[in-house]
Amino acid sequence: MNRITAFTAAAALAVAPLALATPSTAAPAKAGSYSVTAKVNKTVAIGEETLIKVKGKVTPKAAGQKVVLQQRVGNKKSWKSTGTAKIKRNGRYVLKDDPSTPGKRQYRVLKPASNGVKKGFSPTLDVEVYSWGRLTARAAGPAQNVQFNGALIATDYYAGSVLTATPGTASSIEYTLGRKCLQLRATYALTDQSASGSSGAVTVTADGAVKSSHALAVGTVVADEVVDIKDAFRIKFDLSTSAAPAGYAAVATPEVLCTR
Repeated sequence: MNRITAFTAAAALAVAPLALATPSTAAPAKAGSYSVTAKVNKTVAIGEETLIKVKGKVTPKAAGQKVVLQQRVGNKKSWKSTGTAKIKRNGRYVLKDDPSTPGKRQYRVLKPASNGVKKGFSPTLDVEVYSWGRLTARAAGPAQNVQFNGALIATDYYAGSVLTATPGTASSIEYTLGRKCLQLRATYALTDQSASGSSGAVTVTADGAVKSSHALAVGTVVADEVVDIKDAFRIKFDLSTSAAPAGYAAVATPEVLCTR
């Protein structure tokens, strides 16, 4: 009996390790994340004129599911979701945005978690947005013999204009743009207040370089002229008019295309 008991106990000990190892249980594998590629059609955009398209591909494929366009403007740290699109059968997608606020803008694409796969983000895409704004809404620099008011030119009213104050006296005004603007748009003319036979002139310079120059007379209107002011730190308008007959010159509704 003792021999049988000892043999049974020894056999149990020998078999026990096998019993513990069978069946084997593997630790659950961690779910992978979606891989999202992205590219943007424009890196420089004009507010309310340029349509931004973000295209890319999601793997593993998730046809019919959605990707989310996220963006942040300027120095903001938080991301804002602004649009969605369905993923196609081949894993590709197209997202669109119509930016308006000027400044640096960043985009990324989120594929939310699904089917046991963790969410994934695309790389960050940078876009610089420019928009048109009234030049006279900005702080003016050195100025002489000018006034700010609406101008009547050929019976049309131009708000936010720069006008000469006293006929026959040199006039000028400067604006600092800090190399953040691309274009200047304005109309140049003598106002309807000017006497028949009066004359004048206007010259636009950017950091001392002449960008535009026009002789002015009653009935002559240089309408909506656009000049390149890329990388200009400061622009200046020089205006002159005849004293008799009295002339009044206008830089009518000047606008600048700037990122800030």
